[in-house]
Formats: sequence, structure tokens, C-alpha cells
Amino acid sequence: MDAHTLPPAGEATLSRFAEQVFAHLTRVDQRRWARAYLRGLLTAPGRKSLSNMAASLATGPTATTASLSLQQFINGSPWDWRPARRVLARLAADDRPVRAWTATLAVIPKRGDQVVGVHRRFDLETGRTVKCQAAPGLFVATDRDAVPVDWSLVLDPHWTDDPQRRARVRLPDGLAPQSSGELLLGMVDRLAGLLPVAPLVADLGVADEPLRLAGALARRNVPYLLEVRGGQVFRPVLQVTTGGPGRGRPGTLTAEEFFPHRRPRTPGAPQPVLRGTPVLLPAPPGTTGTAGSTGVTGPHGSPVNRLWAHGGPGGPRRYWLTNLAEDAPAVLALLDAGAATRTTVDRLGSDFGLLDFSGRSFTGWHHHMTLVAAAYSLGRDLPARDLPGLGLPCRKLPGRAPEIAREGLRTSA
Repeated sequence: MDAHTLPPAGEATLSRFAEQVFAHLTRVDQRRWARAYLRGLLTAPGRKSLSNMAASLATGPTATTASLSLQQFINGSPWDWRPARRVLARLAADDRPVRAWTATLAVIPKRGDQVVGVHRRFDLETGRTVKCQAAPGLFVATDRDAVPVDWSLVLDPHWTDDPQRRARVRLPDGLAPQSSGELLLGMVDRLAGLLPVAPLVADLGVADEPLRLAGALARRNVPYLLEVRGGQVFRPVLQVTTGGPGRGRPGTLTAEEFFPHRRPRTPGAPQPVLRGTPVLLPAPPGTTGTAGSTGVTGPHGSPVNRLWAHGGPGGPRRYWLTNLAEDAPAVLALLDAGAATRTTVDRLGSDFGLLDFSGRSFTGWHHHMTLVAAAYSLGRDLPARDLPGLGLPCRKLPGRAPEIAREGLRTSA
């Protein structure tokens, strides 16, 4: 007996969507439980636990059977999640013109130590150490929102170097520790050719080694806008009257030193500012840089990038590095895409079950995250009145950086 049924139009939309995304599943029962799990993520109120989702699908003894079946589908069945994510990426890119690929790190608090990937992590944004899973996510950003299309999970040696732990959570053979930036590159490589070429916007949470990530993206011909720390050093570039790079000044400056704080020109609350300057990346000793997408190089072939400071006098300031020859309005549009990504991550946590994986295995986690992404992709196109599991008070994830309002923004190149 159904505990909650979507209106006929919603059920038809869900069925078509599930058949499209999970068509690669060869067994009829797997496709049926994929559809049921999707419905549970969309309709179960509160926490998206297996029991709550089962109760939203059925009542009485049937709910217990449904819970066991959902558990088997997510944590026990060995189905491949990658084809479903490729379909989600194509659907996101076909929906509207792609403004950017965006990436951020979802920090998912956990209490126990047995769930795959759990570790203690110092969160730069909050200044606290948290026990969590750390999950880099790749999104497709359009003028509507940012849609999740792929996920990875940070695993430290605590997990990868212990044979008993590996066996218990079913880690694939050969899986080694990787930083969030390395995992992001893997996601970019997996989706190369499926998505239109667009700038990759990555905040500091996922771009943990931004200069190394910038070099790897440049070699892949992927344009980027990457957040960097205020203490990151660059080499200055003098601009000549033609607009091209001049002779580099000796020495280096930190990102903060490139943009000394200025007093507001007008009285009242200081307004957010976006300012940019060309810079040379500090090439490793004995190497020469490769030109970025601008095709412009400085002395000794070093790539010329542009460093942007976004923030207000007396307020928080963030620094972004790009190999795009874009003006301030275009950079602001990319920063907006990054902000939309954090909004999506918050919604994934509050409405779509991102925080609620209840299994322990690596495979089960990827299955759950694939269904969470699918539920978001579908749920944004269904009327909110038909989805009682959505719209509850938002459970925000830690690590969210403060965003700066666009209203009244001043820009200068």
C-alpha cells in the first residue's frame, strides 16, 4: 500500500526520468528500486534515512520489506554508478547553455568512525576541526542554477593502508589516497567530451593546491577561475601601453600585497570591490611555464594569468586566479556561478539527503550520492506542492564561505 503517491503527472515524470538515468541497469528490480529510492528522497519528510524513505513509500509490514530492499539496492548491489552520472551531466548541459563547470567541497559531519572516508579535518572556513566525510563535487552551472553531476570521496591513508578497513568498506583494488584537487581532475577527465568546454570555477575547499591544479587544467586546455589563499605568492607583471605584458619586476608579492586596502571614496558602509591585475605564476626551479588560454606569456615563457580580489574595504576578501582574458563583469558572472553551487550544496543537505547516507561501504556511498544528484535534477522540475519532503528548515553544511552581495558592487580593472 502506497504511503505517498505523487500526482499522476509527477509519477509519469519520475518514471520517465528514472528510466532514462538508470537505463544501464540490466535487472528490472534494480530499475524499480532506483525509482523507489528517488521517490523516497523527494517525498520523505525530515531525514532521508532508509526507514523514513520506506515509510514514505509504504505502510505496515510492507514498509519493513521496502526498507530492506532499499538497503540491498544501495549498499549490497554492485551496480555501476558512472553511466547514470554521465546521463545526468548530459541532461544538465542540454537543459540550458552552460556558463561554467563549478566545483566545491561538501563537508559531511559524521559521528562514528566506521562509515567510509570519515576522518578529522580542519575546516579553514569555520576554524574548527570536524569529524566528517569530505566530498569534492563537480557541477554544471547554467543561468538557472548549478546541478551536481559527479562526486568523489577523500580517503586518507587511515583508510587506504589498512587491509581490514579496505575489505570492510569494499574499497576497489589500487585505490590510493588523493587530495581533493587530484580527485577534481579525475572528475574533469571523466566528463571531458561529454560537456561543452567552459571555465572551471573552484573554491579553496576543493582547489587545495590551486597552482598545481591550474597547471594541470592548462595542460588539458580547460580554462579556470580558482580561489587562492591571500598568502600565495606571484610575480608582478608591468603592463605596457599596448596592453601586453612588460618586463617582470624582480621578486614576488602575496595576493594580499597586490591589493592593499583602500579607504572608501564615499562615506557610509564600504562597498564590495572587484579588482584585477596580471601576474606570473611562480614556476618551479628549472622549469618553464606553459602559456594559458590567453596565449600570452611573460619572460622565459611563463604564463600570464590574472589575479582578482573580491571583497570590500574592511570586509572579507577572497582571491581568484584565472587564465581567462575576461573583464570584471564576466568574472562576476563566474563568481555568481560558484555562489549558486554553494546554494545547491545547502539544498542537497536540507532537502535531498546529502547528509543522510546510512551505510558504510564505498560503493554504497557512491550509489547514494548518485541518487541524491538525480533527485535534485528531477526535483527542481516538479511542483514544490507535490513534494512534502522538500522545503524543510535548511541544514547547512559546515565550510560555507560568506558570499558578498552583488547589490551596489563596484568594479575596477
